[in-house]
Amino acid sequence: MSNFLAIATVTATLKRTLSAAVSRDVDGAVVTSARPEAPSGGATGKGVNIFLYSVTPNAAWRNRELPTRSANGALVGRPRAALDLHYLLSFFGDEGELEPQRLLGSVTRTLHAEPVLTRERVSATIADDLFSPFLAESDLDADAELVRFTPIPLSLEELSRLWSVFFQTPYLLSVAYQAGVVLIEPQVAPPAPLPVLTPRPGRSPASRSRPSSRGGSCRDRPRA
Repeated sequence: MSNFLAIATVTATLKRTLSAAVSRDVDGAVVTSARPEAPSGGATGKGVNIFLYSVTPNAAWRNRELPTRSANGALVGRPRAALDLHYLLSFFGDEGELEPQRLLGSVTRTLHAEPVLTRERVSATIADDLFSPFLAESDLDADAELVRFTPIPLSLEELSRLWSVFFQTPYLLSVAYQAGVVLIEPQVAPPAPLPVLTPRPGRSPASRSRPSSRGGSCRDRPRA
């Protein structure tokens, strides 16, 4: 399980992975992680923008979740949040040179060939000077579950509805991806369980509860 930095670490690792790919494929391309905006100056910039637009509970892990508190409210296990992250990747650049489409091809190829954030890639991101000042305490690289990216098929209506939340921002070529599962646990520990009582050798509780046969009962005694 990971701490509260897991979500930001996923975004940073995705950004680092795509930066290496698009810079090789399209000269001068950059990767940003901000609210989608129109390219500055019309066509002076080119690159990919990563935007986390939604977070939802992971259905499979939610069904596997066990109670974390007893009937009296005492903590018996660490509560954990199992999340799916939904990203919008938008592409901008010179339309005359088909830069947005070339960038889309580069990103699609990269995430199809390497859909899983390996522990090595996550560790490299945490240690990167660009991210280490605020992600140094992340422990996502030690999580038992690896995060996987899968494309989300969005219809034109769904894309239009998604872009409508960005006020006065024109539509850019874009695709959506889901990253999951991301498991987050608080840094609290449940109390240690009570020790198991071991019965002392001797008579069993059942034998001790039997009435003594010595002297018999009052009904068995002869009348005077």
